[in-house]
Amino acid sequence: MKTIKKLLAFGLLLTSTITANANDYALLNSYPLLNDMKMVKKEQLLLKNMRTLISDRKNNNKNQLAEQKKAFTTIITGLSEGDIALNLHGTELVFLKNKIKTIQLLWSQEKRILDSAINNKMYVNDAYATIDGLTKHLDVLNKLYKQSYERYKKNSVMKSLVNSYMRKTIPSEPMYAMNIVK
Repeated sequence: MKTIKKLLAFGLLLTSTITANANDYALLNSYPLLNDMKMVKKEQLLLKNMRTLISDRKNNNKNQLAEQKKAFTTIITGLSEGDIALNLHGTELVFLKNKIKTIQLLWSQEKRILDSAINNKMYVNDAYATIDGLTKHLDVLNKLYKQSYERYKKNSVMKSLVNSYMRKTIPSEPMYAMNIVK
């Protein structure tokens, strides 16, 4: 009897895992780091914009570059520690926190090169190298967020299965419907 229950539970788990789509919107909307994931993509866009501003030698883009750098700094700090204005929760997950700290450290050391590239043409290649390095780190961070989301999804499916199984096995008091017909 126990083996039959185990096989049935395994079969239920297998069929529900197969039928659970990757686009489960209920799970996606309840993931606590959803906005953080979106902000990592925004960081990547900011770096791309900075590269464009540096490559445009005809226009003086110092003010726009300063705004981009300020936004990048605000978001990366918010990803680490949280930011109410940006609706960032920060994270306590060690693998995410370590990667964010690495990006923060690299950013604090390298962001001056971007200003130098605007002022002097000979620093443009250094600025591109800095942006490429940060982009690679942000790609890794994005993958780590996706892995975290996948684990969250698997845990949610498992919790749902366990809860549905427990509701079926625990006898409950009979409930009566009160239908009123007019």
